[in-house]
Amino acid sequence: MKLDGNLYTEEFLSDSTGSVRPNSDAGEPEWEKVDLTIVSSREGVMAEIRKFYVMGFAHVDEWSPLMPVPNLPGRFMTILTRYRKLGTTESSTR
Repeated sequence: MKLDGNLYTEEFLSDSTGSVRPNSDAGEPEWEKVDLTIVSSREGVMAEIRKFYVMGFAHVDEWSPLMPVPNLPGRFMTILTRYRKLGTTESSTR
């Protein structure tokens, strides 16, 4: 995996489940992308991912692969992408 240029950014920001933003027809509500990020040591990130899984919030495989945080040695990050209907509190993983 390259850590330079746009490839790094695109891989980190892509949805790890391969899901695509829900389609929105003119008559359907618009969806907003919501990204949740964890930044910590490798062990800290993995512990939080497991905690969210136990809580039923997100499956382990929904998070992006761990990536080193540029300019912060020993720190890693992961991202979870969800979508919410604009004007509501309803959200979706897809």
